[in-house]
Amino acid sequence: MGTTILAWLIAILGLLMIAGGIWDVVELWNQRRQTLVPLREWGIAIGLICGGFGMFGIAQALRLLRALVIVGVGGP
Repeated sequence: MGTTILAWLIAILGLLMIAGGIWDVVELWNQRRQTLVPLREWGIAIGLICGGFGMFGIAQALRLLRALVIVGVGGP
């Protein structure tokens, strides 16, 4: 049960990271019209989105590990 909750929490964290990265990209895009935005700022936003997808991958791996352990323990 605890592993399932942890997997869901990691997936929600990944979703929040992706949403935050997209929000940052939109803000940088709007700010670009006024001043020149350094490339480092774009890299941080893209890194945040990639980290969110990484969190989704970790959550999926945890769910798969839980399914394999349950099948291994409950099987013949």
